[in-house]
Amino acid sequence: MRRMPTFRGRMLPALAVSAALAGFAVFAAASAIAQDPAGTVMSACTKCHNTQRICANLGAKDKAAWNTTVTRMMGKGAQVSEAEKPAVVDWLAAQQPGAKPVCQ
Repeated sequence: MRRMPTFRGRMLPALAVSAALAGFAVFAAASAIAQDPAGTVMSACTKCHNTQRICANLGAKDKAAWNTTVTRMMGKGAQVSEAEKPAVVDWLAAQQPGAKPVCQ
């Protein structure tokens, strides 16, 4: 019978599987955060603003301007995490005037 290589008495394949699963869990959590930036905008921003205010700036602000705005709003209590912020900024900067769901 062939013996499996070990590390401190444990089998290396089990260690590799554990590391792979941990990495996948981190990746899955990070991708879940960025999956719905439109939903984040609609829930976080509309707690204080109506959608017309956001809609009026779609297509008018570039990525840098949206980053400044989102950063300022986070400082005022907007419920957008640092992990969500890049996806939210990218989404806002990519929207054209009249884009749904913001401009309905």
